[in-house]
Amino acid sequence: MSKKILIVDDDPDVVLFLSTVLQDQGFEALEARNGQEGFEKAASERPDLILLDLMMPEKSGISLLHDLKAEKELAKIPVIMVTGVSGETGIDLEHFFKKPSSGDSGDTAPKPDGYIEKPVDPQRLLKLVQELL
Repeated sequence: MSKKILIVDDDPDVVLFLSTVLQDQGFEALEARNGQEGFEKAASERPDLILLDLMMPEKSGISLLHDLKAEKELAKIPVIMVTGVSGETGIDLEHFFKKPSSGDSGDTAPKPDGYIEKPVDPQRLLKLVQELL
């Protein structure tokens, strides 16, 4: 049985590209167009891995990641952030995702299990997917 990977992205071209890359390697690609739909699909389909865009309407990728990690049944699903935000904003994603969150409460924001920048290099994506599965 092939592994199911949920792609949560509001850009239909990105979804088509990622789906094609994954299906060519024998994965089953599931799709969601926003964070709310992504959460519902993750809950109903129980994918083996989630590719998650950072900036989306209705629910951001960070908000969805937080909701996923808060649900016992979904918390163990590996999540790879797929984003073009660093090119648009200059944010250093590696530093952003690895830094500890500030505050004395002991609360830490959930971090993705990996990240990849757009435009996505198919070989790098597949390598990261294999590592996390």
